[in-house]
Formats: sequence, structure tokens, C-alpha cells
Amino acid sequence: MAIILTFNRFCFCFACTLFSSKHSNFSTTGFDDWKNALKCISGHENGSEHHKNMLTYSSRQRESGQLDSVLLKQLHNEQLYWQNVLKRIVAVVKFLSSRGLPFCGNNETIGSDQNGNYLGTLELLSQFDPFLHEHMKKHGNSGKGNTSYLSANICEEFICLMGNKVLSEIISELKKAKYYSISVDSTPDLSHVDQLTFTVRYVKDLAPVERFLQFVPIHGHGAEHLETVVLNFLQENEISISDCRGQSYDNASNMAGQYSGLQKRIKDKSESALFIPCAGHSLNLAGNSAAGCCLEAIIFFDFVQCLYNFFSASTHRWQVLLSFVGKGKKIVKQLSGTRWSARADAVTCLHDSYDEIKKALEFLIKDISQSKETQNDAQNLITKMNTFCFSGMIFFVILMKHRRFYRKKI
Repeated sequence: MAIILTFNRFCFCFACTLFSSKHSNFSTTGFDDWKNALKCISGHENGSEHHKNMLTYSSRQRESGQLDSVLLKQLHNEQLYWQNVLKRIVAVVKFLSSRGLPFCGNNETIGSDQNGNYLGTLELLSQFDPFLHEHMKKHGNSGKGNTSYLSANICEEFICLMGNKVLSEIISELKKAKYYSISVDSTPDLSHVDQLTFTVRYVKDLAPVERFLQFVPIHGHGAEHLETVVLNFLQENEISISDCRGQSYDNASNMAGQYSGLQKRIKDKSESALFIPCAGHSLNLAGNSAAGCCLEAIIFFDFVQCLYNFFSASTHRWQVLLSFVGKGKKIVKQLSGTRWSARADAVTCLHDSYDEIKKALEFLIKDISQSKETQNDAQNLITKMNTFCFSGMIFFVILMKHRRFYRKKI
């Protein structure tokens, strides 16, 4: 590469001017043929004389050093310094991200107890890392406009870069596997933005792999809108819809509808994309429907929830329950509106600690320090527990749970 110096309207090759033994326009008289500049400069740059002079120039640089060697050394040290800072920043971001921990706090002040996990972790590391300690002491709380790599902006930038890198790796694996299945579902976050969770399943090293790809914001739950979102996402990431071999959603009509649902629209684009309803959603719906059509079951589970509410509403009542149940035994649990298995767990706890729960209720009934309302509620609960119907429902739920367990074992 030629190093061109200009003087008035002439230009010279720096290396050839210093070391060339031949006379030429670029070494002695100066070049000014501007109409043919591109051709002449390119020809000089590729000439053997110029190559020899450039090698001589490079050799002299290594042997004698450069005038700006001190500046270059200072630049190199500055680069190493910020590289070491970034290594620690990246390590903290990876640590918090891999565990799903929040980054930001109420402020970005180093030394504050409310500056979040990101700065808090850096402060902890700085106690054992002299380099990071000096960096935070020198650049911490420096304000906007000053480079420190400690702000929330650089943290979010690293999160985005890492997220994009992980997404590209997953998509690369998916393309290598070629065939895949998709599963999507939407849920609103804390900021009331409805987001579609996009998950894919494919085969890697002869084993099935399931990966979450991304949260995709949506503005409606119509099948047509969801189809557009799914197809746009696949197109943006260069994933062929024709390679889709399966799809799994919940049983809502906009997802599982056989005429205009999302699964039908995707199948129109790829005939091999077979639809299988989500097993978790199906099982949960079956359990809710089975219990919902039986009045006795509705009353029973309502009582299980009331029993939990009674003890959990007061710390004193909860301590009384713990004192009777003791260590090693399960205590009453809350029902879940979305997980049917939580009901089986709650009934199991009630079955295992049945006698202890009754004793705790009897103690509260006789405790004169309790309010009349509490004593009345405890009496009503223990009266229902003593009925044959209640005992029979506990036995039936436990029997069905054990039946399912033994079927799995077989």
C-alpha cells in the first residue's frame, strides 16, 4: 500500500522518496498527472520497486522504532484496560441472565443499597478484584457523557447482543436439523403488553431439543393476526415454513379451530405441519371439566381452599397449625387456578395431616383468646371435616392420584 504525501500540487510516495535508488515521479520530481491518477498510482503500488521500499521501511520500523511509539504503546494499554473492564461486565451480565435475575434497581448510584443486582454484583467483585475496584473508584458515579461501562444503557446493550447471539445459534441448529415443530402461546407481562412466546422443537444429536426463541409483542388474539406474526417471525429469521412438521397450542378456538384457527392456517402453508393439542392444557381442561360437572367436587375443593384461607389469614393460626403438624409432615396448600396438579397436592397434604389439622382446629375453638368469629369458623370447618362425604372425597382423590402414579410406573 502506497503512503502518499502531497506537496503543493504534487504527490510523492513516502517509502520510495526515502529509500528508492531510481528516479521516478513518485520519488523525486513528484506526480501531477491527475487525469490518469488512479491508473498510475495503482501501477506504482503494485511495482517491485515500491514493494522493496515498503519492506525496507517496515524493517527500519521494527529495528529503530517509530517516533510515535510511546503514543502507540499508550493506545495499546488503553485498549487492554477497557477490554479487561468489558470482560468483567460481560461475566456479570451472563451470570444474572442465566439465572433470570433482575438487573436494575431504584437508582444507578454506586454504593447505594438500591442500585440493583448489576451494580451490586460489580461492587461485590470489586472487593476481591483490585483492578475493578480502582476502575469503579475512578469512573463510578461519573454521570452522563463519561465512559465507564457501568450504566444501565451499556448493560441493556450487552443483553441485546447476547440475546441475538443465542438466537442466531439456536436458529443455526434448527436450520441444520431442517425439520421442526412450533408451539406458541400469549400472556401479558407486568407492563400490560401482550407477548407471544415462540418455542421450537427439533432433533439434535439424535435427541429432541426444545428451545425458547423470543417474546413477540402482539396486538390481538385473532387467528389471522397470530398467523401474520408467526409467519413474519419465521421469514425474518429465514426459517422455511415448508419444513414445519408439527404445531402444538392450547384448545382455544382461535388456536385449535379446525376451519379458521391458527393451526388450520399454518397447515394450509405446510401440509405436513400436524396439529397436536398441548397435553398440559388438555389435561388441565379435562380435570377442570370433570370437577366442574360434579357439585360434590366443587363443594369439596371450595372447602379445601377455605381451610387454607383460614389458617393463612393469621400468623398465630399458622403457628398453631405448625405446632400440631410438626416437622416431616405436609401442611395445607393453596389451590391453583391453572394447574390441576396443585389440587391433588393440596388434598394429599390434607390427607397426610388430617388428624393434626383437626386437633389444631379444636385447639382454636377452645382458645378463649380467639375472637368469637374465629372460633365459629373453626367449628364450621371441623364439622365439615367430620362428615362421611368429605372423608370419601379425600379417599377418592388420593386413590386416583396413586392410580395415575402406578400407571406411569408400569
